[in-house]
Amino acid sequence: MSGADFRYVEQLVVALVLTSVTVVIHGLGMKWVRDRFKRYSSLATARQRPGSLPVMIGVVAIMVVTHTAEVVVWAVFYAVRGLVPHWVSAVYFSIASYTTLGESGITLPVHWQGLGGFEAMAAMLMFGWSTAVLAAVSLKIHSLDT
Repeated sequence: MSGADFRYVEQLVVALVLTSVTVVIHGLGMKWVRDRFKRYSSLATARQRPGSLPVMIGVVAIMVVTHTAEVVVWAVFYAVRGLVPHWVSAVYFSIASYTTLGESGITLPVHWQGLGGFEAMAAMLMFGWSTAVLAAVSLKIHSLDT
């Protein structure tokens, strides 16, 4: 494999653009979580607030929707550039890369083969961000209950 076949610079530039879009989407999703939680925590008494389980389910649901939107961004790139045979393959490859499962059975063209790794790198950061927000919400819920 020659250097011309494996264009990390082009992949890095594309990955930076896609990661930037991913960060914007994730920021909006985490703002959605924060806004919903503010409404919950602003209720004056514990009697007025719903139980913590529905709140946590709602937070996780928002996070799943957010991560799914991010997978779709990467899948759109794969499909539009014709790197995979069809839309379903693009989504499957993207979700396998995003979740770091890795083995989708789909191989990108040689000069794009590193892109799945860049997607996994971005996703690890997004999962870390979600985990931090989930932990913060959980701690705040427990502090409200005491």
